[in-house]
Amino acid sequence: MSFSDKYFSYVKGAFADHKGLFIFTVLFAVFCWVGAYFAADVLYTPDELIQDYSYLAQETFFSFDDMMDIIINNCLLNVIYYIESIFFGYGAFEDMLVNIGMSGIVSKATELACGDPFLFIKLTCLHGFFEDLSTVLNNFASFILFSFIVRSIKDVLSPSQHLANGRITNSLEINKKHLYQSLAIFILAFVVMIFAGFLEEYISIPFGNLITSIF
Repeated sequence: MSFSDKYFSYVKGAFADHKGLFIFTVLFAVFCWVGAYFAADVLYTPDELIQDYSYLAQETFFSFDDMMDIIINNCLLNVIYYIESIFFGYGAFEDMLVNIGMSGIVSKATELACGDPFLFIKLTCLHGFFEDLSTVLNNFASFILFSFIVRSIKDVLSPSQHLANGRITNSLEINKKHLYQSLAIFILAFVVMIFAGFLEEYISIPFGNLITSIF
């Protein structure tokens, strides 16, 4: 089996073996986005939103350096939150609340700061969808990682199977599939975030201009 075949088998296996975790991740992301969107009216005054996010009304000057800054920053956050998730899934919950929540706030701010609800589509919707998708995938990978840790500890203390000598070696042998599934989804999230950075710098505004000209 080639590397790509193994990789995609782990991606498929992750969604098949952890359906409940994936559904929870998606629902929690929706809750954070919608909650933050409507909470923006409570947390901020319209003037504060307009002041903080007035840059959203400006056209982007296409820049490779800006794109790399966006990609490096966002991908670094993915890595940090993924690693933090070994601590009771903390990183995943923090990522959802901060980044998905901020996505909802920015969406609301776009409407107020720009004075045109269509600019939500023009400035944030296209790349924002892929950024949020990457965040959801990254947090799905994070929850699987934490699940792997819990399973591994359980099998160190009381092995469910005997596949190798030594408790730790045996535990890793039993649960390594879940670790590989987590890493496969993490890599997928990384790729999606890189694509989102490209869209944000070069495609979102031309795409938005096209959509708003049609409607």
